[in-house]
Parts: sequence; structure tokens; C-alpha cells
Amino acid sequence: MTTNMNQMPYTRRQLADALSALGVQAGHPLMLHASVKAVGPVLGGPNTIIQALLDTLTPQGTLMMYVGWHDIPDYTDELPEAERALYLAEHPPYDPATSRAVRENGIMAEFLRTWPGAVRSRNPEMSIAAVGAQAEFITADHPLNYGYGVGSPLEKLIALNGQVLMLGAPLDTLTLLHYAENRARMRHKRVIHYQVPVIQDRRTVWIDVEDFDTGEAHGDYSFEGIAEAFLAEGGGRAGMVGDARSYLFNASDLAAFAIGWLEAHYG
Repeated sequence: MTTNMNQMPYTRRQLADALSALGVQAGHPLMLHASVKAVGPVLGGPNTIIQALLDTLTPQGTLMMYVGWHDIPDYTDELPEAERALYLAEHPPYDPATSRAVRENGIMAEFLRTWPGAVRSRNPEMSIAAVGAQAEFITADHPLNYGYGVGSPLEKLIALNGQVLMLGAPLDTLTLLHYAENRARMRHKRVIHYQVPVIQDRRTVWIDVEDFDTGEAHGDYSFEGIAEAFLAEGGGRAGMVGDARSYLFNASDLAAFAIGWLEAHYG
């Protein structure tokens, strides 16, 4: 690890103290979005960040992250026939135990996915990894269709009075707001279909998936704008963890605000 020689690395205890001061609650589930670079030099790197989070949550808490699937072939319908046939015949299936997290989500997602005792949901595109007391419950029975909505790990996070931590991560990466998009009564919600390979009865099977298009905005808004509006009304908390400007949200409060905001502007 390359560090600034004029700055001592943060320790596990220092990070845990900062997380507690921000308001991370022991015994509750916490959904993490993190930038390791933003936190600054840490004695032990990403492992220490996860350990500090687990220390703060205690064994009764649960740490979860959106990890996705880096190699998801959700574009096969756009390929020429011969190339598509090759993908259908040879593309490896989604395997919760081995399929890599989306690289663009940062290194922490892969660290948590491979953490001892981690479990992972079976929805390839919206895959969630979790560690802790409620990890099995949160990741179980993740719907393949509309995986950000009813029955999803996001809905369970809300039901369990969980929190969302943006640890130096940009507010426009707030995955919970996809749940709000799913549940809000909005116009211009485009439905998409795609195929993905999964393992069923020890065989690779291509399944059809239906979902709302989460890759494009439904109007002239951003997740960052919704989060900033929530903060402006007194929702959430802000503070420093290491060098990272961080935000902590109650999942239920943020989801309810976002649903109301979306319906008021785009309903």
C-alpha cells in the first residue's frame, strides 16, 4: 500500500470510533457503498475497513453490499446470430460462489463477496452479498424478475430498520433508490427483457428476466439530487470516516422520501 509519509494510516479502532460517531447502529443491517481511496491510508487496507464495520455492527448486525455480476451477458439479443449462438453455448453461468463482482463498483464489493461466511443472493444482475446475523434472510429468495422491488434484499433492509452508508462513495450510486423507482407510481417506466445463464439441477439454463430499465433515468433527475433533497430536509447524517466525507441514511426514511419525491415530480 502506498501511503503519504506525512500521514499516519488509520487504524481499525479509529475507523470504528468514527463509524459509531456517525451513527452506525449496532445490531442492525447496514448497506455499504465505499471508496477505499477516499478513506485514505488504512493500516491493513480494505480488510481493516470491513473489520471496523463489523466491529461497529457487532455480531448481531449485518453488513451488505450490492455486488452485481461483472460478466452478465444481458446484451445477447443485440449480437449477430453466429456470435449469439456461441454465447448461448459457451458463456459461463452465474454462480453466487464464484462470479466476480462488478469492477466499476470498487474493490470493496469483491472483498465482501469473498469474506469468510459471506452469502450472496441468486439474482445475477442485482446480486447482494452479506455477512452477519441476518445475511441468510436478506439474500434468500431474491426474485429474478424486478429484483430491486418486492421481496428484494433492499425491501428486507427497509423492513429490518437498516441503514445505508455512503463511505466516500458518490451519492449517485445509492442503490436503494432503485427500490424507490420500482415502487413509485411514475410515468415512463420502461420495461426491459434479457436472458442470463444460471445453474439449475447442475446444468446451465438460460432464463428470461423482466425488469424496469435501471440504466436510464425516467426523467430529468439524479440519485444525487434526491439524496441532497433528503439531506436538505434534515434526513440523514454527514461526517468524516478517515478522509472520506460520508453519509448515513435510515433506509426506510430515505425510501419513503424518494418514493414521494418521484411521484410528486414524475407521477
